[in-house]
Amino acid sequence: MEKPAHSSLLPGVNDARTPPAVVFQSRKVMAKARRRAFARDVLDLLLLACVDGLFLRWPLAHVPGLDRGDSLLLLASINAMLVGYIWMARALPRWTARRVAATWCVAEQSRMFIGQRR
Repeated sequence: MEKPAHSSLLPGVNDARTPPAVVFQSRKVMAKARRRAFARDVLDLLLLACVDGLFLRWPLAHVPGLDRGDSLLLLASINAMLVGYIWMARALPRWTARRVAATWCVAEQSRMFIGQRR
């Protein structure tokens, strides 16, 4: 009498895997969030440009306690900090996501980087 093949699975359990059920399609939500963030960045930079234009065209404008040259230097440094903040607010989450995705399998990584710059 032949011995039946030993299986590590319980009787009735199939080894074939079923694909995961898609519960939520995030593509539309992510696209909407990216558009909103882009619009917010454009509005921030437009506001910054308007303040700069007002400050530069009005020769008597200065920060109280500072002369005109120091006020312009302060304005330039604030501009640089704001542009750096806007850039870091977009770049840092992307870097963090890539670091986490480095632990994923190749299929998951390819799903994450579709449509994004590397």
